[in-house]
Amino acid sequence: MVNKKEISEFELLYDLIFAYAFSRVATVMLVPVNQFITFQSIGQFLLVSLVFWTIWSYQIVFANRFSVKNKLTPLFLFFDMFWVLVLSQALSMDMAQTHVTFASATSILFFSMAVQYYLKMRTTNDVALKNLCFQLVIMLSLTGGIGFITIFPWGGFTARSSIYGFSVLIAAIFPITLKKMLAEVTVNFGDLTERYSLATLFLFGAAVIAVGQTIIFDQIGLGNILFFLMILGLLLFYHTIYKTGIDRQSHTGGLVLIYSHYFIFIGLGLIVVLYEKYLSGTIQSLFFVITAALSLALFLGGIIINMIIYSKREHNYLAFISKNILFFIAWIALSLLIQEIVWLFMIVTILFLLFFLYKVKREMAE
Repeated sequence: MVNKKEISEFELLYDLIFAYAFSRVATVMLVPVNQFITFQSIGQFLLVSLVFWTIWSYQIVFANRFSVKNKLTPLFLFFDMFWVLVLSQALSMDMAQTHVTFASATSILFFSMAVQYYLKMRTTNDVALKNLCFQLVIMLSLTGGIGFITIFPWGGFTARSSIYGFSVLIAAIFPITLKKMLAEVTVNFGDLTERYSLATLFLFGAAVIAVGQTIIFDQIGLGNILFFLMILGLLLFYHTIYKTGIDRQSHTGGLVLIYSHYFIFIGLGLIVVLYEKYLSGTIQSLFFVITAALSLALFLGGIIINMIIYSKREHNYLAFISKNILFFIAWIALSLLIQEIVWLFMIVTILFLLFFLYKVKREMAE
């Protein structure tokens, strides 16, 4: 049995910095001409979110798997914190203007992780662990190197940013290719779920702050209240699955947990920005319904897949999934009919979340 690892204050601070930085990613979704959200800006949001999620996940998994406790650990965390802050300030409506700073900061962070894995490789006698660390050092170093190459003015920005984005994508999915190797290295799944849930809680905190930013002190409206209740509904859904739907004693590498949280994070981030724009009337209603449905599907789907994969008991969820897909489609159809009535749409969405949560709790109880 793996001993419980206490999360240090430094790690919590790092997670808080990450949550702050991730919450700012939404700024890249705005376009300078009309401040409207477009599919192109959402694609940019997904890529930039992938950068933050990849860097943070490598750091979290390293701490969880190896639990390195020495004087260098907090130094690396403080070093990484600073560059995450730099990264967050390099976000812009026009990423071409800030690419040099953004790519440089991400490269430094990838190199930082490569050094940490290298030091672990040098200090262990475990052959499997040495091999794992070696491959991760190579991948992280290559990703960092490619990032630095793209800051130089060769070719057009589109070509350089595409190469940069592709290298980050490869780094993000690379651990999947090491699935068998990762199974040989102990992971504390209980602590891993706790770390991801805390980060998600911090992101919910940022979401609540976003609700506050829609409130004008002398013009508190029904939309503000419903926005707040919807965020609470999403939090309740996540919290319920985390507390009662996941076996945190599972013997697993945790890959599904790790990758599903990318979709949970971006789903939550998209929902917050979309509803802010919806309340302010600066987003076309049909576009909003389509993207809001996609965002909610990402958020709820990321949570449900954890309930299925890490269930506390063997259970066939096929019938449950099939029925609730129909309920989700019904919610979309109703949303299209009432898309112009903001308060009614939000009430229907809140009721759908509560109904879906009720169905999930019943399914877990059977």
